[in-house]
Amino acid sequence: ARALAFVSLGKLCLRDGELAKRCINLFARELDVVYSSTVTDSESVRSNALVVLGDLCVRYTNLVDRQLPAMAACLQDDRSGLVKRHAILLLSSLLLQDYVKWRGLLLM
Repeated sequence: ARALAFVSLGKLCLRDGELAKRCINLFARELDVVYSSTVTDSESVRSNALVVLGDLCVRYTNLVDRQLPAMAACLQDDRSGLVKRHAILLLSSLLLQDYVKWRGLLLM
């Protein structure tokens, strides 16, 4: 249920910039493994939060720019192959489409 709530909130954020400003930190916080309650619930919630941040990056690039290190940290996720796979696909897509610029900080 939480995973679907994140997708729904993300869709609302895509339509409303003010809501997106208030919710970006929420999505980024969910990417952190420390906040996850159970492994299965956490995997789907974190995966959806990552995808929502990617969509928001396309729409509101400047808002999501500060959250790129949290998104890149998902590349090193050993607990969830799904989150790691989505991070690879999402970040490579954003890089190829020039929504994200390559920086040393991105991979640290």
